[in-house]
Amino acid sequence: MNTMFGLTSALSPLYLLACVAIAWAIYTRRKVSEPFVEWLLPRRIWRHKSTRLDLILYGLTVVLSALGIIGRFTVTPAVAAIVAANMPWPPLAGASVSAIMLAFLLWIIGDFATYWVHRMHHTTRALWPLHAVHHSAEVMTPITTYRQHPLAILINASLQTVITGTVLGLLVGALSPDASLVEIAGVNAFNVIAIMALTNFHHSHIWIRYWGPLERIFISPAMHQIHHSTNPAHFNRNYGGFLALWDWMFGTLYLPEKTEQIELGLTSKDDAPLMTHRLSRVLISPLRRMFP
Repeated sequence: MNTMFGLTSALSPLYLLACVAIAWAIYTRRKVSEPFVEWLLPRRIWRHKSTRLDLILYGLTVVLSALGIIGRFTVTPAVAAIVAANMPWPPLAGASVSAIMLAFLLWIIGDFATYWVHRMHHTTRALWPLHAVHHSAEVMTPITTYRQHPLAILINASLQTVITGTVLGLLVGALSPDASLVEIAGVNAFNVIAIMALTNFHHSHIWIRYWGPLERIFISPAMHQIHHSTNPAHFNRNYGGFLALWDWMFGTLYLPEKTEQIELGLTSKDDAPLMTHRLSRVLISPLRRMFP
């Protein structure tokens, strides 16, 4: 996230405008009786103490980004170069990789890394206390995307860099500094398209499913909301960022068959301090659990 409202942020005005336009289409199709603004921005959610904490943690993320701290943990080209230097030849090194194909590869590999990093945070005892901060949200808005412990942000960036850089180095090799991508305002075009689609609804109160077979390819908002559920039947499911392919391939896919009633938050006694939504506890409690 280079800026608060740039295209690397889900809160970019472009994405939010697309979100409102899609919401209006859904609102009209469903023939909702309440006023549009009240349906889209219910007071019970935006005035919730959970949302206030989302805003504070988002502010901390902006500060980390502005100071360049996050960027220091994101060195994918360097990792790719190291991996490529220790291989006889990458499979695609001799091929002519077009700008659009390179952008697509980076997007696919990045999403693959997102899946595994997310899964690691759920299945690794030392990482879960940090990721539990994100799952402590009792209501969700697009800002909940940034409900992250600061240390989790740096660990996420590091792990995604290692996985993305390694796979990229294995496939393509070291990228030249002037390697061209298909970009929109300096951002991978596939990322822009994916975020504009329905990503901001992933953390929202609006239940949106895709046509059946599509949910084996793409993560729908309903599928990600299932991931945040306190229902044990939903635990450890739907880790994917944009693509559901990885969940399908690795046995963690959950497809809702209908509109499911979901409660959000955490129910474990160990996670209880996070449910106070107090910044001091949210920052300190995970560290105590990581390093008892």
